[in-house]
Amino acid sequence: MKYEYPAVINYDFNDKVYYVNFPDLSNCFTDGETLREAIDNAEDVLNLMLVNAEDKGWEIPDASKMEDVHLEAGEIIIAVKADTDLYSKIAI
Repeated sequence: MKYEYPAVINYDFNDKVYYVNFPDLSNCFTDGETLREAIDNAEDVLNLMLVNAEDKGWEIPDASKMEDVHLEAGEIIIAVKADTDLYSKIAI
């Protein structure tokens, strides 16, 4: 299955890390030392979480529209895509 979810990214100056969370998926979050690493990790964690949810038959919530996601100061929003069929074949 193919999905696309909004992800919110913020940089924490104290921890010196980019944090990523998915507003529609409370148990799906990650981080990275660089923005690129944070985005790559977001793609990975989203795929992993969705594959697990599909395997267990859990309900997967619909994705919010990007314009409906509330952002705090300093946060950015990106769309993260997942392809659970492909991910299931390549994940170890």
